[in-house]
Amino acid sequence: MARYDVLILGAGAAGCALAGRLSENPDRSVCLVEAGPDYGHLSEGRWPADILDPRWLALESHLWERDDAEDRSQARARILGGCSAHNACVVLEGAPSDYEWGSGWSYEAFAPYLRRAAETLRTHVLADDELTPWHRAFREAGRADSIVHPVNIVGGVRWHSGFAYVDPARGRTNLTILADTLADRVLLEDGRTTGAVVGERELEADTVVVSGGAYGSPGILLRSGLGADLPVGEGLVDHVGTGAGWEPTEPLLAQTAAHEAEHGLYMGQVTIAARSRSCPPGVNDLFVFPALDVGPEISGAAFAMKPFSRGSVRLRSADPEAPLAIDHGFLRDERDVDVLAEGFERLRELAASDEVRPYVARELRPGAEVDAEMHVRATARGFFHPVATCAIGRVLDERCRVLGFENLYVVDASAIPEIPSANTNLTTIALAERAAEWI
Repeated sequence: MARYDVLILGAGAAGCALAGRLSENPDRSVCLVEAGPDYGHLSEGRWPADILDPRWLALESHLWERDDAEDRSQARARILGGCSAHNACVVLEGAPSDYEWGSGWSYEAFAPYLRRAAETLRTHVLADDELTPWHRAFREAGRADSIVHPVNIVGGVRWHSGFAYVDPARGRTNLTILADTLADRVLLEDGRTTGAVVGERELEADTVVVSGGAYGSPGILLRSGLGADLPVGEGLVDHVGTGAGWEPTEPLLAQTAAHEAEHGLYMGQVTIAARSRSCPPGVNDLFVFPALDVGPEISGAAFAMKPFSRGSVRLRSADPEAPLAIDHGFLRDERDVDVLAEGFERLRELAASDEVRPYVARELRPGAEVDAEMHVRATARGFFHPVATCAIGRVLDERCRVLGFENLYVVDASAIPEIPSANTNLTTIALAERAAEWI
């Protein structure tokens, strides 16, 4: 039976970062297990085009099976790099207050790891001439509230966690990567983990780190029998939002064609931060952003960034291939309806602004006559930012150890106890950066 010092179950954004950092010690053997494929070092040229292309979300391939195929909010990547290989490459921190997670946690304590993660992802801010006419108009309309995205795009490639952390480590003899290998459950004995069942075999380890994401990690722990005394899978939260679509005018069509010929087109480049009437001080509880798709098709969305509603992740079967029962709980708390309706009205205001109006012929979706609250209730969806299903303070201690177990950790978005008021990729990778010092 193979034995390792550290066994990492899941090669997503956090798992890749952990593997890269932990294998820096040549005396520590590390095994990284991934249910999906690993296409090797970027230089080998075997990565699929949709994974490399940072212009659009890569949501048509390398996905886990869902219990509701129509629910895109359940989408999660099954590939080395995880959802960092699918996402929009937006690298944003939350507000300082977003990181008050209990003993030992504060923005001051966490900031060095946020910076380290951003640097390792080779983050840079988009240049002005890279912005499409559609995004530039929204940026100008949003004024001081506009955020031009810091991105992890390198040489036209989505620089996911696998490229940033695993590629530099591939030559290390102490790192083993087991791709196309499904993590089933953790092996437990007398308050400790002794390893895990992966694929058709057992692996022994001194330390096991579960890193399957906000959906996958509770699945692994629940199959391991850890849901009886701990609220594993409870507290699921994602940014909740809705969108609108417009008919582009002839000036926008002409300007977009000219921009595409010189710079190419990118789906998302700008976010406008906003605050609802009920927003607490120190944070922005709304994000509004324009989107651009091939056509061009122009749209926009608004998301509540500090939602109150909570859901859960549960097992439908003990079979690790079976889809999980994911209940988002969107709009379960009526306060989220009010906040999101305000955000949608802000989106409409921006579309009607002097800067954007020349590009908008009419609202196609849902239609100008549709009430904001009605639209919110009918179309609410997630932002692909699920967190908190194995949360610090509820399932984990302050160092990401499963309560009651010295050598079993969970390090990924599921450990984040309160959703940050920003995209979660940077926070997730920074959490792995910090946890690597404890493991």
